[in-house]
Amino acid sequence: MISYTQLHATNRQNLVDVLPLKKPFTVLIEPSSLCNFRCVHCFQSLKEENFLSRLRLNMDLSLYRKIIEQLRSWSGAKLKVLKLSLYGEPLLNPDFAEMLKMAKHADIAERVETTTNASLLTRKIAQGMVDHQLDYLRVSVYSPDQQKHEDITGSKLDIRSIHDNLSMLQELKKLAGRERPFVAVKMLDTYGPGNDDFIKMYQDVADEIYIDKPHNWTMTEGARFTDALYKDTAAAVQDMHAESQHRRVCPMAFTTMAVRSNGDVAPCCIDFNGGTNLGNVNRIDLKGLWLSEAWHKFMLMQLEDRKQDNVSCSRCDFYKSGHYIKDNIDGFDARKLRC
Repeated sequence: MISYTQLHATNRQNLVDVLPLKKPFTVLIEPSSLCNFRCVHCFQSLKEENFLSRLRLNMDLSLYRKIIEQLRSWSGAKLKVLKLSLYGEPLLNPDFAEMLKMAKHADIAERVETTTNASLLTRKIAQGMVDHQLDYLRVSVYSPDQQKHEDITGSKLDIRSIHDNLSMLQELKKLAGRERPFVAVKMLDTYGPGNDDFIKMYQDVADEIYIDKPHNWTMTEGARFTDALYKDTAAAVQDMHAESQHRRVCPMAFTTMAVRSNGDVAPCCIDFNGGTNLGNVNRIDLKGLWLSEAWHKFMLMQLEDRKQDNVSCSRCDFYKSGHYIKDNIDGFDARKLRC
């Protein structure tokens, strides 16, 4: 299989040349907005009330089934990717294995993946991942050091259990003679010796292991989440500046749909505030929303560089990250959106 970090370079199209898309490349579905960690660099750790704190729930299986059916009946090419994760820990949903089964049987995406902290990866869930052939399992690790893990995540979990869970998954793959799910284990750059310790700790249970780069979610009250993680780490600040691109337009709305655990739909996968919600699958199906006036107006806002008109976009610089965002559509002719 292609390593996870190389997927973005495989059969890649110049986005400007293929816009507007008849359907998104990527759809994210949120099995759960709950999380068993409270990482200092994540909105899950916020003390004040926010959109997500009022919306902590597992997606109901009947709602999920409706979403899959909407995607299955949407004619045209398959999605490039269906992600069964968004703002919470997906394995908190007791129906995760059934959700995966339904997604794979519907055959609506070139690949199906999820991102998890793997602390809740039981043998039953792991067997489901192997049986139903989850394509990619991304695992977020926060430190190879127990005390630092606790300081970052607010969890007393023994970090050795994460390694053991992944070892069990790899053994189940071996017993079944399967190469899926491809396990990509990542950790945010520590800008120190912690990187090497992390690689040594997980290299025997990962199909790929890599160091990820910091980014901010949309800011809250002017606060940047990465400041809580890196504090005065000059290397982290320099790295973020080095990766920052001079862009005006966020391309997410042109390629991506994110369905929250309550059915709200946004063209964004980092907006914990809910400011980019454009509809709900209980009132309008995904195809109708993609072609709606609300979605069109949101894309126009981006092309016209009016992010200040949106409470979430006005506080976001994620779209400038050259590490995470590979497409630049600055200058795209808005009149082509109606083509």
